[in-house]
Amino acid sequence: MKVFDIKDNEIIVSPEILTIECFEILWKTDKSKNKINAYNDFKYIYHLCDFNSPYNNYSEEKRIEAIKEEVLGKKDYEPSEQVQQACKIYKSLKETPIERLFNSVKDKIEEMSDYLKENTLDSESVTPVLKIMDSISKVISQYKTLESAVKSEKETTAIKNRGDKIVNTSFNV
Repeated sequence: MKVFDIKDNEIIVSPEILTIECFEILWKTDKSKNKINAYNDFKYIYHLCDFNSPYNNYSEEKRIEAIKEEVLGKKDYEPSEQVQQACKIYKSLKETPIERLFNSVKDKIEEMSDYLKENTLDSESVTPVLKIMDSISKVISQYKTLESAVKSEKETTAIKNRGDKIVNTSFNV
């Protein structure tokens, strides 16, 4: 199921998603003109949680800040509890086991990178740093293999949906 899509720089919401309570609440409680607050919440959810988001390569902390500033134009945006719940549900709907594994590996690579940046070399840190450096090529190879598997899986799903001849099941809200 395609939940959100981006077309002509606008987020398109699948009608099915509004049948899920947390998304429906975000939509119905937005009394603003043109549902701009709901759109902003949906943009935040999409860019934070979707594998195809251009911000997917950022660490989660950097991704959140970039989305607030670059997508929403609101550095002070704070996702409500409802938005946080919608993020969890979105991830559970979209994330496959391979993607979960890929995200876990990506998080560990971030941790290794942070460790290397933050620690200076001394007699105690040389051994752990050398172990990380020895394993980097293997880690990168495994990371790229998982990334390719996730991309392939996502492309297969998209083709399958198109092949099922689902015509215009989403609307611009």
